[in-house]
Amino acid sequence: MLELGDTPRMSMIFSLPSAPPLDARPCPSPGRDSGRGAKPLFIIDADLRVHFSNQGAAALARDGFGGGSGRLVSADKLFAAKLQTWLKRRGAGAAPAEIRMPLSMRCGRQVVVDAVHIGGGGMDLFVLTIDDPQRAIDGKVDEVAEACGLTPTEARMLGLIVKGLDTVVAAKKLGIARTTARTHLQRLFAKTGTARQSELVRYVATFVEEAA
Repeated sequence: MLELGDTPRMSMIFSLPSAPPLDARPCPSPGRDSGRGAKPLFIIDADLRVHFSNQGAAALARDGFGGGSGRLVSADKLFAAKLQTWLKRRGAGAAPAEIRMPLSMRCGRQVVVDAVHIGGGGMDLFVLTIDDPQRAIDGKVDEVAEACGLTPTEARMLGLIVKGLDTVVAAKKLGIARTTARTHLQRLFAKTGTARQSELVRYVATFVEEAA
C-alpha cells in the first residue's frame, strides 16, 4: 500500500506491507456496502491528514483507498503522484482550485476523484469526492428491485444484465441452468414493462421512483 504524507509538508513515503495479491481481493459492492446515497467524501489538508471522512469513504479502505492511520493512503501510485503534484502546485498558487483525477482501485474498478481546494481558519483544506459509476448503477438496481418486487435471484440477475452479461454467462455466475436464467429474464421484462435487454438496461439507468 502506498502511504502519503508521513514526512514534512508535501513529501511522501512508499510503504509496502505484505498483502494478498491484487487480483485476490474482489471489489465490494459499493451500492450495498457504503449505504445508499452516501457518496464517498474526504476532507484533507496539504499534508494529507484526514480531517473528516463519511461512511462511504470508510467503505473504500478495504480496496486500497482511505484514511489509514489518520492520513490519506492509496494503492494507485499514479493517482498518488498526481494528487501530490496538484497539492504542491496549488499551494504555490500555480494550479487551479479544483481537479478531476482517475483512480484505479485495488480490484481494478475505475473511479474518478474530484478534488477542490477550500480555505478558511488559517488552514488549507481540500475536499475529495469519489464518483463511482458502478456504485451508482448498483444503487439503481437496488431501487428497481424494491420498487418492482423482484426476488433476490431476479435482483442478482438484473445486476448482471445491466453489466452487459448475457443469460448464458449470467446463468454460470448464478449457478443456475440457462433455461432458468431465461425464465428470470422474462420475469424481469414482465415486472419492469420492458421487452428487450437493451430496454431493461435503459429502464434501470433512468429509473426514478415516484413519490408516494
